Amino acid sequence: MHELILTTHSVEETRDFGIFIGKHAEDDLFIALSGTLGAGKTHLVQGIARGLDIDEVVTSPTFNIMNIFEGRLPLKHFDFYRLDREEDLYNIGWDEYSVGGVTVVEWADMFPGLIPKEAIRITIEAESETVRKLTIQWEEQAPQKLVKEIEQYVAGH
Repeated sequence: MHELILTTHSVEETRDFGIFIGKHAEDDLFIALSGTLGAGKTHLVQGIARGLDIDEVVTSPTFNIMNIFEGRLPLKHFDFYRLDREEDLYNIGWDEYSVGGVTVVEWADMFPGLIPKEAIRITIEAESETVRKLTIQWEEQAPQKLVKEIEQYVAGH
């Protein structure tokens, strides 16, 4: 497992990193997000949506489990927070919705068996009111072009 650390100092910086990911995203990207309540997972997803040219307001799909947004690539935004069992996801079509476009899962650590080896995993930790530590991890199967872009982004910050 490869790992990088990015520290952001505002909501805008967290969103900017998301915009960067969205601009460089290619079809079939899977992002697995983890972090406590209020850490900034949804802010990062809002940036990814903006980078995918999605104009809609993106909020956490806590009660819906999943929202789909149309942009340069479709964004499938899942939230596992209120789920008790993996089967609940299969009942709404996980197999169909979790491939193609860009899939982003908040609270991905709740069902680690559902996260593909190609996923880029991002854990967000609140270090203060505004400072966030983003731990970005991936395995060899992750999209290497995007990984290289992220490495350059982190190196420049």
